[in-house]
Amino acid sequence: MSLEPLFAAEQNNEASWYTSGLAGIVSGGIKVVEGAFSLGAELVDLGLDTNTAAQVEMFFDKINPLEEIAEKNGVGKLTQALVQIGVPGGAGFKLGTKLYNKYFEAKKAGKLVSAGSKNLAKQKQIADKLNESAKVPRFAVAAVGGAAGEAFVADVEEIGSFGDIFDRGPTQLDVFALDGGRQDATRKLMNRLKFGSEAVLLTPFAAGIGKGAKAIATRGKELAYSNSRIDRFLNKVAEAFTPEGPLTRDIFGSQKVMEGFRSADLNRATELVKNLDKAISRAFPYMQEGLDRSLTQKEKDVFYKEITDLVLDGDLTKISDPGKIEAFVKSLQKKNVDQKVIDEITGTIDEARSTIGNLIDATNNYNPKELKDILQDRIKGLVQNTYKIFETKPLLGMLGRYKPTDEAMQGGIAFFRKQIAEANKDATFDPNSIKYYEDAKDIVDRIIEDGIKAGKSKKGLADPNYVAKTLEDLPGEKFVKKVIEDTGAPPDVIKKLMGEMTDPRYSIFNAITELSGMARVSAMYKDMFEVNAKVQAIGGKGSFWNSRQEARDATNNVVKIVKLDDKISGLADFRAGRISNPLGSKYTTEAIAEGLAKANGLTEGYFVRAVRGREGATAAERGASFLYRNLLLFPKATAQLAKTVLSIPTHLRNLISAGAFAAANGVLFEGFINPKLLGDSFRRGWQISGVGNLKNTRFKDADFEKAYRELLELGVVNSQVQIGDLRNLLRDVNFGDSILDLDKVVNPMLSKLKKIPEYLQGKYVAEDDFWKITNYFVELNRRDTAYRAANIKKPIDELKKEAADIVKNTVPNYNFVGDVVRTARVLPVGNFMSFPSEMIRTTTNIAEQAMKEMRHLPAPGEVIRGTDIAPMVFIEGKGLVKNNNPMYRIGATRATGMAFTLTAVPTMFVEGAKALYDVTEDEIQALRRFVPDWSRNSTIVPVRDEKTGELKYIDFSHSNAYDVISRPFRTMANEIMAATNDGDTILKGFTKGVEEAMTEIAAPFIDESIWTEAAADIDLYPLLPGRGGRTRDGKVLYTDQTSVGDRAYIKFRHLMEALLPSYKQAVRIGLAAMERPNKSGKILELNDQLLGFIGFRPIKVEPLDAMGFKIAEYQRGIRNARREFTGGFFGLLRGGPINPDDVISRYYESNRARFNVMKEMYKNIEAAQILGTGANLLRKEFQDRQLSTKTFNDLRFGKYEPYFPSKEIQDRFAEIAKNLASPDVFRVVLPTLRTMRSQMKFLRLDDIFDIDLNDFSFGDIQTPSLPVTPQPVIDTQANLQQVDPNTNLTRTQEALLSPEEKVIASRTT
Repeated sequence: MSLEPLFAAEQNNEASWYTSGLAGIVSGGIKVVEGAFSLGAELVDLGLDTNTAAQVEMFFDKINPLEEIAEKNGVGKLTQALVQIGVPGGAGFKLGTKLYNKYFEAKKAGKLVSAGSKNLAKQKQIADKLNESAKVPRFAVAAVGGAAGEAFVADVEEIGSFGDIFDRGPTQLDVFALDGGRQDATRKLMNRLKFGSEAVLLTPFAAGIGKGAKAIATRGKELAYSNSRIDRFLNKVAEAFTPEGPLTRDIFGSQKVMEGFRSADLNRATELVKNLDKAISRAFPYMQEGLDRSLTQKEKDVFYKEITDLVLDGDLTKISDPGKIEAFVKSLQKKNVDQKVIDEITGTIDEARSTIGNLIDATNNYNPKELKDILQDRIKGLVQNTYKIFETKPLLGMLGRYKPTDEAMQGGIAFFRKQIAEANKDATFDPNSIKYYEDAKDIVDRIIEDGIKAGKSKKGLADPNYVAKTLEDLPGEKFVKKVIEDTGAPPDVIKKLMGEMTDPRYSIFNAITELSGMARVSAMYKDMFEVNAKVQAIGGKGSFWNSRQEARDATNNVVKIVKLDDKISGLADFRAGRISNPLGSKYTTEAIAEGLAKANGLTEGYFVRAVRGREGATAAERGASFLYRNLLLFPKATAQLAKTVLSIPTHLRNLISAGAFAAANGVLFEGFINPKLLGDSFRRGWQISGVGNLKNTRFKDADFEKAYRELLELGVVNSQVQIGDLRNLLRDVNFGDSILDLDKVVNPMLSKLKKIPEYLQGKYVAEDDFWKITNYFVELNRRDTAYRAANIKKPIDELKKEAADIVKNTVPNYNFVGDVVRTARVLPVGNFMSFPSEMIRTTTNIAEQAMKEMRHLPAPGEVIRGTDIAPMVFIEGKGLVKNNNPMYRIGATRATGMAFTLTAVPTMFVEGAKALYDVTEDEIQALRRFVPDWSRNSTIVPVRDEKTGELKYIDFSHSNAYDVISRPFRTMANEIMAATNDGDTILKGFTKGVEEAMTEIAAPFIDESIWTEAAADIDLYPLLPGRGGRTRDGKVLYTDQTSVGDRAYIKFRHLMEALLPSYKQAVRIGLAAMERPNKSGKILELNDQLLGFIGFRPIKVEPLDAMGFKIAEYQRGIRNARREFTGGFFGLLRGGPINPDDVISRYYESNRARFNVMKEMYKNIEAAQILGTGANLLRKEFQDRQLSTKTFNDLRFGKYEPYFPSKEIQDRFAEIAKNLASPDVFRVVLPTLRTMRSQMKFLRLDDIFDIDLNDFSFGDIQTPSLPVTPQPVIDTQANLQQVDPNTNLTRTQEALLSPEEKVIASRTT
């Protein structure tokens, strides 16, 4: 049966990647057979001098119609090549292994017999030694077998060798066919030998990579304790990029559970503060109405203190005193406060006390009972001694510094004036005078400065005793110290000076967050202790040991051992007390201890410490850190904030593109199976995330807030990757944790706008949370259904954790970003590096999760033959049985969703658009030649203008979250296709594709950041490379002739555009709506611009506009091609001796480079014409760039005009020969060069550079001595008028000559 009808749908000589790939697999299988017959035919030709191989090739061309389809796409070419190599190579490898095993078993049997049957121990020792020694020779024989198998590859010359990539070396293939017979057979057989010999060398390298990857995947932390340095190195590599880092999976899990609970507690504290804030704000107008005036600050403070006292009154583990609550309610009623508002305030008080009480109980569960007796008092003292001087963190060390009120400042000065007078026993002191004013002010300034420096430590407030320490040996010391000892707080006048905070909102927040830390860290310690004990009880290593020696024994004494408390003792310290740590006295590895310290903020990596300013840094280091943070990281963070959180179009794209995560997990497919489940999950996600509010819901806001806290505990939400990067970057430049800290630099006049950044940040996170919550509820319900169907009972908590773990591992989550990627944020390069790293992790996890859910669960003793993920699996002795995995349908749905999202969706968009707008593949490829560099390997969706017929394109990759995964493979396919079209081998295209793909993968990590790109455009930083007024895509911002004022304006505006939110889309929409032209004088389509808000703006291609850049590249390429002959590393005109073969070789390389440059321009012209640009317009563009009509016509019609050295170059050869007193080598090879030029003139730019350098070799011929040829006298009068007196060059020479040639020409013109 012919397979050709399967591919009959392909039209217009086009083939999509999937069609081409499938055809490549089938065609590759046919070619395996062809390779075997071809090898036999070539051996026949070698012996009989016949042409049998050519006949075999013709025969297989006729019976393999799929080869043509496969070779229309890079994917098809690659799959066809891999099948050809893999099938015979794999068979040869297996055969080699089998043959060696037979030999080895025979050898081993002889050794064991000679050892004697009675000596079993000796036999085992010999067997083990033989098995170990056989590994290398077994692999070597197998590798040779694989190489022999590759001799059966049919398309050796099309696939190519590594020698071909470098154009030299013993494995470079001879691709110039002879006229059949014995000579051509010898050439082909030698090519097969070269091709196979490379496999012998490459197989160990490939096997080593595979073995290392397998070790990382399967052996985990065992590698860290291996005696092998290679294993330990692999472990270090894995630690750098995996979420766990140096921690074990169990410890990492405990850490994340603790972080989830603390996030939920923080959310609860924020919620209570928000509710109380609303209630208080609603109460004030009633109170003011009753007084018929505004409340004074003092009256507000009294009200705040009443609420704080009620929150902290009595036993915090019990409800408020009913009598005190009743008295408070009556006082509010007398002030005419609405009863509903009163209920809101008292309700929040009760909820706050309940939350605080629960956390106190939770803390007591993991600590000695005596802690309970002192914990409440410490919490009360803690929240009653909160001061603004510690809470206010200055921005950039200057802006937003704490400043006491004038009243507090004057009160403090008056207090210390009195203390100074008493110390001096000044009986004449008059408080109304200015005596001692300056001395008292100095003391006040000192207290404030020390307080700002003390600031807020990592675990909370600085010790208020710092006041007494500050006053040592100064007036007032004894009085202040006594007050602190008696009351636990400084005197009232000092409290006001430090900014005492009586606001109950701070009290509630501080109490909950402090208790949360104590309770959750205690629980984490207990969990790690219990898990470690269970692991060691069943014989496992564990991670914590009772003694240093026990730890050394468990870790093979290959890692450093430390006492855990020496590294993380600070984690148990809180302002309210020190919690107990059951692991404190235990020993662990230094890597685990430091990993825990870093995970809990006790330390940072070296680079982060250097940027933030490490303790003990010198003045120079602090200065460098300050400059680096504020000149590079500060604008980098601001630019990233502007382009994401503050950009409305980005919010829309964020919401839409995140839907791909649901699609890739098969969640959206549940709509076909269970539409009600998907609909309910959507509604929950929308409401709980806070993206929006749905009407007619049966749930209250409090229900959604509770649900969100549970999702925080599970670690599902509030982990948006870009926001995670941005938060940490802002912390690095001392902005603090919240983006709202940016408001410190906002003018107070704009106070109405102060909450915009916080609101948009919340929405940005909510847009991400919406899809995560939707995924979570779908996972939860479909797994519950599957377990019930299989009669498996799962506790709901276990089921929730299972669903949450799947979401965390299959949807990008900042909490799982590796340490190296997180640390890279402090570099001036890169934008949101965590996102691509998470896309790689989660995409891999989706595939693994699908396989896990589809894998048959064999009973003990069952042996599966063949695949274990099919609906029916083959069990040895039972035959075909149904796959028994209860999650099989979910796994199959997930695998389908992943394949659909990564491959089908982009293909559907492209192929659908091509069919809708009648766009050919030639037009698509023509489009690609005129898109920006960043879109060159994107998924291009064509759109044809209905009125003009002109083509536009949508860069689908811009809004496709999974493009970071598919793009490298698409890049490789494009490069393979481009290479083979240019006459190069598949391997050369594949190698270049891998290089380009690695560049694409690395781009988010090594590319310039938004800010540094703008800075480089205008040479902002003198010590860093810049582009002198040009953007990366070649746009000219200013020139040397631009005035100083204009240049300054252009630079400022260019930088501001990098720092401002994306606004150009709104401008374009405005212009389109008003039908006003843009700066280029063009009217924009409104529909196109509106689509831009969601990332799908059709972009018009302007081949004529882009041709200017293409011509500049062409001119530069032509100069560089000539330089291959005259200059560079292999340059001939440096003044030393010259070999004739070198002249011929450089002439060849120069013309090959020139040919490729001209071929590119030929393709550009052809593409521009395909897109509708007329030849006359293109010709004029060339003329405007000082290129002749002949040059344009040659390029347009594909005629190659070879390079030949100019008279000036020939004169330079003669000059060198004269200086060396040797013959002029150029004259010796001149006839050969002329012959080469004659042959090259027949080359076509739509073909390949089919010139064999070996045909022109001089070999070992000695250069004859020639007389110096007198130079002809040339009348140059006609040209002198065109010479520029400043450069002594004509305009043509200026445009086309390389720098070296210009120097030569300027001497002779």
